Amino acid sequence: MAERERPRMLERKVPEDANPEVQIFPERLLSADTVEKLLNELVDRVEGIGRIVLHGPGLPKVVPFGPARGKPVKHPERKPIEVKGEKIPMKIQAGQVIVEIEDEERLDEIVEEIEEVCREVLPCDFQVQVGRFTKHKPTVTDYLKFGEKGVEELDDRLLGLVEPRARLADRVAVLKKKEEEEDE
Repeated sequence: MAERERPRMLERKVPEDANPEVQIFPERLLSADTVEKLLNELVDRVEGIGRIVLHGPGLPKVVPFGPARGKPVKHPERKPIEVKGEKIPMKIQAGQVIVEIEDEERLDEIVEEIEEVCREVLPCDFQVQVGRFTKHKPTVTDYLKFGEKGVEELDDRLLGLVEPRARLADRVAVLKKKEEEEDE
């Protein structure tokens, strides 16, 4: 298959007090195996990544409504993946991957590295966009969920990720960075 130049989407404006993000938008939903491979490659090969956020439709354990309400759903993609040696349950089928960039000076180089990983791992075409796609300041929801003191103590990587009634542990998996592992 001949490699063709992918058109870059328009870049979104990044607020001054926020790190830029790279949005990877595959043309179809990704399997758990592909997500596992993509995340491990990104973490292993790309320096300067802050957080990675996966978006996509949920994969419920039980049927939420209708005549089969309460019956188990046996979706083949609802299985744990392993990233950096840590098991993470897949509760969604990823259709969008957002990668926060901490090293803004190397942004173009990091975007190229991310695109290279995507070309190698993703089984479908994809688009890449640079901008800001997640919250970078505390939201009203964060204050409702954690309180003012809780928001001050909250890791910035968790801002804006969870709705008020959801349990954080059910929605977010936090992996330690190399520097955090060395400090212990």
